[in-house]
Amino acid sequence: MQIIWTSNIDTDIIHGDIKPHNVLVFKHATGKTAVQVTDFGYSTFAASEAFVPGGAGRVFLPKSRPWNAPEHHFGEFTVTEAKKTDVYSFGMLCLWILLGSTHISQMTQIVSFESSSGPLTPLEQLKADDKLERMAYKHMESLPDFNIEHRKQLQEFFSMALQCNPEKRVSNLGKLLHLLRMER
Repeated sequence: MQIIWTSNIDTDIIHGDIKPHNVLVFKHATGKTAVQVTDFGYSTFAASEAFVPGGAGRVFLPKSRPWNAPEHHFGEFTVTEAKKTDVYSFGMLCLWILLGSTHISQMTQIVSFESSSGPLTPLEQLKADDKLERMAYKHMESLPDFNIEHRKQLQEFFSMALQCNPEKRVSNLGKLLHLLRMER
C-alpha cells in the first residue's frame, strides 16, 4: 500500500472527523491499493503554523465517539489543537486497522471501537487513563508479520499519535505518515 500525502505550504486542512466510516479503500486502475479520505463536511482550511505562529484562529470540531481525542470538548480549538485532534484520531484509525477487528480482548473485558452515546466505553476509559498507547504496544508484540524495525517504527508512530496529553502529541501528520512507509 502506498500512502501519498500532499500539503500546500500556505494552508493546512483540518479534517475534524477522521474515522473508518470516512475512509475508502479500493484497487486503483494501476492495480495498487488506494486509500482516500472522504467526508470533508467538518474540514477547515487554516493558515499554516509557519505563517501564523501558534496556530492562531479558531476551529469547531464534531465529536465522533470513540474516534475523538481525549481532550475533545464541544467548543473551539486553535489550529494547532485541532491538528492534534486529527493526529489522535488518525492514530486510533491505524490502531483499528492494525488490530483487524472492531473488538479486541483487553484482559477480561471486550474493548470495542463502536460508538456510544452513553457513559465511557472501555476503549474511551483506556484513552482517559492514557493506556491506549501501551495497549497498542502489547498487541504489536503478538503480530508475527512485523520485523523489529517495523515494530520500532510503529511504536514511534503510536507514541507520537496516541499521547493523551496533547502537548506531547505531534501536530504534523506528515511526520507520522513517514513512519508508516514500510517496505514489505
